[in-house]
Parts: sequence; structure tokens; C-alpha cells
Amino acid sequence: MSRLSTGVAGGISYAGLGLAILFGAHCAIAQQASQAEAAKNAELLAHAALVKRLTKLAGPYAQQVVADARSFHLQPQLVASVIYVENGGDFAGSAHRISQAGAIGPMQLMPVTASFLGVNPYKPRQNIQGGIRFLKRMLHRFHGNTRLALMAYNEGPTAVAEGTRYVQAVAYAKKVVRVWRGGVSHALSNSVGSQKYP
Repeated sequence: MSRLSTGVAGGISYAGLGLAILFGAHCAIAQQASQAEAAKNAELLAHAALVKRLTKLAGPYAQQVVADARSFHLQPQLVASVIYVENGGDFAGSAHRISQAGAIGPMQLMPVTASFLGVNPYKPRQNIQGGIRFLKRMLHRFHGNTRLALMAYNEGPTAVAEGTRYVQAVAYAKKVVRVWRGGVSHALSNSVGSQKYP
């Protein structure tokens, strides 16, 4: 083989090697793009599922729940679960709903609790903000113990702090936790929430 032939053959093999490297790099980039696209799609699906769940739990209040819960560093799903249980999953008329115990609105604030929090319980936005603030205080008071905080939300912090465990408050906390963890269909009974004390 002549030097020219060898040079041409070497040039072709280097060109082939270069093409192979470029092809490999292209494949790697395509694979990374595909993985990034798959991750983005999975994230979008997860977000859509979360939005759907929050809409089911908080109805017309879902967007406000997300914004206000995050501003107080609470999980929106927990707040939405409280609203769901407090309203028995029925949001029609919930803005001005009054329970037999006198609790008002979407988060069923007692008038004395609303006054303590400085909110108008008949205004849904303030009602939800007040309820979130009250729940946050209960979580802080009971050192992050969600069940105790929920019992206090329902029955009042003094009774819970003193060790009283009313059947209704225990059942309420279990119900909210069950909804929060995804068991909506079996978590509800016909009761609407009824806190008693600030």
C-alpha cells in the first residue's frame, strides 16, 4: 500500500473515529435530554395530582390554602384536610356555615377564637388565614405533634395540655390525619368541626 493510500485510510479511520465520538456524544446528550424530559413530565404529573387532590379537599379555597399554608410553613394538604373534615366535604354554603356549637366558616372558627386571632370569621379569606394561624400555634404548642395539635384545634388547647382526651377530639384528629394521608372516602362521618376555645 502506498503512503497516499495509507494516509487516506488513516484519514478515513480518524474521520470514522471522530464520527463515532460525535455520535456517542450526541446519544449521551439525547439520553440526558430524554431523562430531563421524563423527570419534568413526572414532576408535572405529580403537581397535577396534587392540585387535583387539594381541589377535592379544599374546594373553592384550594388556591388560598396553598398560598397561606406555605406562608406559615405548613403543608397545604394538612390545612386542606382540616377544611375537608370541618365541612364534611360539602363546600356549598361553607363561607357562612355555623355549626351547632357556633363555629363559623370554612375552618369552623369559634367567635372567641376568631376574636383572639383578630379575624372576621364570616369573611372566608380571613377565616382560612385565622384557622391556619391557629393550627400553626397548636403545632408549635404541642411540639409538632399533629394529633395533639388537631385535638387542640377541635377541643381547645387548655384541655389537651391538661391531658384531657375527649372522644370527639380524638376522633376528629384521627379523621383529619386519615384524610391527610389519602383515605378521604372512609374518613368522614356526618359531623362538622366544632372548636370550643381559643
